[in-house]
Amino acid sequence: MFERKIQFSEDMINSKDLMEKKSALDFIIDALQYLISTQGDSRNEQYKALALSVSDNMDGKVYAVVKKELDELMKLSNEYFDVRHNDYLNAAKEKREALNDSQFIEYLYNRAYAMLYLLRIKHKAVDED
Repeated sequence: MFERKIQFSEDMINSKDLMEKKSALDFIIDALQYLISTQGDSRNEQYKALALSVSDNMDGKVYAVVKKELDELMKLSNEYFDVRHNDYLNAAKEKREALNDSQFIEYLYNRAYAMLYLLRIKHKAVDED
């Protein structure tokens, strides 16, 4: 199901239809969220494990960038915008903003897709070693 969601998202992001683009973003965020959820119990542990899969130097910039980007992507999708959530308000009782700009949706999609792509190839490289 993980790979199918990614494939569906790849097909839908190229659509001219705004709702299909939003669905593509939902699918790619859902796939990223799934990968994150398989890494540990707490958010910090999960982000740390994935960042370590990219760079084993916890003091390095690559590690810091990956960990921060995971946090930012989840904040954007869970708190700021109406990605994967139908609730009007987020956990902090702040209004989630609707996504109505197809280019911005593509930007968010590509940002999440790039992170997921990096994590998948790093994971595959570890499995092949």
